[in-house]
Amino acid sequence: MLVALLLASGLAPARPPLRQLAAPAPADAKARVLLAMRGGEARMSAAQAFGLYAPAMGVLTSNALYFSALPAVLAARKTGDLGPFNPLPSTIMIHSVFGWLCYGLAVSNPWIVASNLPGAGAVLATFAVMLPLMGNSHPALSACQLTFVGGAMATLCLWTGLVFAKVAARATLVGYFASAIFVVLAASPLSTIRTVLSTRDSASIYTPLTLAQCANTLLWTVYGVAAANDVFVYGP
Repeated sequence: MLVALLLASGLAPARPPLRQLAAPAPADAKARVLLAMRGGEARMSAAQAFGLYAPAMGVLTSNALYFSALPAVLAARKTGDLGPFNPLPSTIMIHSVFGWLCYGLAVSNPWIVASNLPGAGAVLATFAVMLPLMGNSHPALSACQLTFVGGAMATLCLWTGLVFAKVAARATLVGYFASAIFVVLAASPLSTIRTVLSTRDSASIYTPLTLAQCANTLLWTVYGVAAANDVFVYGP
């Protein structure tokens, strides 16, 4: 009643035009992305969309990659035999996940941390189950043992040097280290290529790992180029 009387008497303040009531555009890119997701007037650019959805999907594909071998080794534990399963990529994966986890922490990138932290448990579990199944006669036993011990020592030596040498560009050196291990990991399924060619049987190239690797590489390349602008994300 009071509002009606004020409007009738002309004492109420004039209502501004509707266009003046529109919420101002958010100042930063993250706010624009959130507003767009909530149905606001802002619209995401292609770079903002890639910066949000590509790493979100990359978190899933990265962890799918790290978990991919676990069902196979759990099934092998029931039979007591790894069969044609190639254990070398799963061993290298331990150093890859810890390398990227260290890089994500060094540059404070939550996407990289989230894409590797759950996978760290998966690759350790895979290795713990896999190693006893190899016995003393598996042809890849020595390579896996050397890779595990050598990679662990390389990681420890890297961080020892970074800390005591007081290196300023720690994140850069860790990025180079993680990238190098990732390249080795990507090539590791081909370690049985001679057997594949001679027997014409590709069973040793584990399909779930290969598919997860391809999807994972594509998504992180898109994120690294379009949003993060980080050579260590898209370069490897």
